[in-house]
Formats: sequence, structure tokens, C-alpha cells
Amino acid sequence: MKIKIGYIIVFFITISSYGQSMKEYLNIAEKNNPELKAMQYKYESALEKVNEEGSLPNTTIGAGFLIQEAETRVGAQKAKLSVSQMMPWFGTLQAKKESASFKADAQSNSIDLSKRKLFLNVKTDYFQLYELNEKERIIKKNINILKTFEDLALNELENNRSTMVDVLKIRMEKNELSNKLSEIVENLKTAQITFNLILNREENLLVNIPKNIEIIDDSNLFKKEMISDNPQLLKLDNLQNAIEKAELVSKKEGLPTIGIGLDYAIVENRAVENLLDNGKDIIMPMITVSVPLFSKKYSSKQKQLQLDQKAIETIKINAKNQLYTIFEKAKSKMVNAKTSIKTQIENIKEVDNTKKLLFVAYETSIIDFDQLLEIQQLKLKFQLKKVVSEKEYAIQKSTLEFLTKNE
Repeated sequence: MKIKIGYIIVFFITISSYGQSMKEYLNIAEKNNPELKAMQYKYESALEKVNEEGSLPNTTIGAGFLIQEAETRVGAQKAKLSVSQMMPWFGTLQAKKESASFKADAQSNSIDLSKRKLFLNVKTDYFQLYELNEKERIIKKNINILKTFEDLALNELENNRSTMVDVLKIRMEKNELSNKLSEIVENLKTAQITFNLILNREENLLVNIPKNIEIIDDSNLFKKEMISDNPQLLKLDNLQNAIEKAELVSKKEGLPTIGIGLDYAIVENRAVENLLDNGKDIIMPMITVSVPLFSKKYSSKQKQLQLDQKAIETIKINAKNQLYTIFEKAKSKMVNAKTSIKTQIENIKEVDNTKKLLFVAYETSIIDFDQLLEIQQLKLKFQLKKVVSEKEYAIQKSTLEFLTKNE
């Protein structure tokens, strides 16, 4: 009972370590990725655009000095000051702000999408490291087993229970595995460098590779409906909303623009005694209306924006279908990988049982090393297929997370 509890504790510690390592690497990737940093700057710029679009046009201020003074009843005009402000049609500025705000939200969706893609790439490389690391461990273990077979064959050679051909076959198989091991070790080094580079850190840093892949009950974990919250679709929604507001802006820009202003004229005193309002300055409120008589450009722009909305709607349908396709394929591959893992575990158990029977038979008869090698090769084959299936399961699970979940 104590042994079982110990195994359970070790199992959960392993899973916890795996989770913490993955989370740590994802945080490093997010923090160090230059593309995400650049996109964050663009997003902040888009937020500033909202303030820009909500601002009134420039206020016009003028000043003039009369070279030839204009005489009035109360004195000569010496100088003139004026200030005016054009006011867009009611709701124009608000519509511009809302359009810019939707564009900023679309930029935020782009950041989320790039982050998800980055996380998927990190996870894919991480699980490829797991595959190579496990293959290295398995092949090393099989080489040691073949060494044991070789020693056994050499011992039995003296008792005429084996032949030199058996010894040579075992050595050749061992050489083949040693060659395969060299390739895997080299590929593992390259994969570690690649993984560090995707994290944008020193390429020779040690990577904490997991010892196992957690297989979970995912029957209710991933649902196709969750794809509607994928940032790729949310981005298209926000772009469509931005264009709708831009169309409203175009309609309002086709309406009159009102301007308000004030003229102030400085009047010099006349040399006349008891003159009513002598030298009184002139204050004149002003109002102007700018009427777009030739408004064809506004109607044309509205038509363009309507077509742009239809284009985005079509793109959205296509994007959703593509995401659904990826979802179905990933889910199918993940189920197949789980089935394969279960099958390989059963096959490995059968191989181990067969080996036990062979060794029991060898106690009373001549050892058939061909059969022993064949069984060991089968076990190696099943072990490697299990590792590949575990990697495939983890990658497809990560793909479904990319489609449906926000990390």
C-alpha cells in the first residue's frame, strides 16, 4: 500500500513539474518575442488614434491691421481679430471614435492570435523534444539489453547452446541501434537550440524536458462552438464593425458643416466731443455653413464601405470553415493517438509476457537467439510507436487549445 501511494505521489509531482515548466516557457516566449512587442506598440498607437478621431478640427485664429483705415461714425478701424471653429454634423466625431476603437480592438485580437500561434509553436517544439529524449532513453536501454544478450550468447557458445552467428547478429543489431542513437542525439541537440531560439534566449540553455505526457479525459474539454471566440474571428467582427461606423461617418460628412466664430474690430477714438459710443470696438458673432453640393464622393465612399463589409462577411465564413476543419482533423488525430497509445501499451505487455515464456523455455532447451532478437525488436518498435503517438496526442491537444482556449 505504501509503495502504491509513493507511485501516486511521484506521478502527481511529475505532472506538476511538467505543467510548471510549460507555463514558464510560455511566459518566457511571450515576454521575449519581438513580434508581440511590435504588435503591442501598434495597439497602443491605435488607442491614441481613438483620441485623435474624437478631436474637433483646428480652430482658426486671424489678425489683421488696416493699412487704409476704414472710417466709421464712432472712429476709424485700426485692426481686426477673428476666431472661428468648424463643427462636424452631430454624431460624426462619436462615429469616428467608435470606428477607431473597433480597429484598436482588431489590433488587440491580432496580438491574441499571434500569441496563440507562438504558444502552439512552443508546445510543438517542446513535445518534439520529448519524443527525441524518450527515443534516446529507450534506445539506450535496448542497447544495454542487447549487451546482455551478447554476454549470454558468448556464455552459451561454450556450452554449444548458441553459435557465433548468434553473437554476430546481436552485435549487428546493437551497431544499428548505436547508429540510430547517434542520429537522435544530434537531432536532440538541434531541437534544443531551435526551442531556445523560439524563446528568444541563449541557444545553449538547458531545457527541462518532461518525463511523460499526461493523457486526459478530453471528451467534454473541447467543443466546436468555442471556436467562435477565436481571435481570428473576433478580429473580423471588429473590422466589420469599424467599417460600419466608417460608413456612418461618410454619411454624416455628406451633411452640412456648421462653423461658429467671432470678429473683433479695434476702433480709434474720434476727436469729437460728446460723441455717443466714441471709439467703441466692434464685436460681431459669426456663423457659417459649409454645404457639400457635390456629394458624389460621399455616396461612392459609402458604396465602397458596404462592399468591404460584404467581403469581410465572406472572409469570415471561409475562416470559420477552415477553423472547423482544423478542429475536426485535430480531434480525430488526437483520438487516434490515444487509441494507438493504448494499443502499444498492450503490445508491450504481450511482448514482455512472451519474453518471460522464452526465458523459461531456455532453461531446458537451446536458446533461439533469432526469436529472442525478433521479440526485442518488436518491443522496441512498439515503444517507439508509443512515444510518437504520445507526441502526436500532445500536439493535437495543443492545436485544439489554440482553436478554443485563451491561455
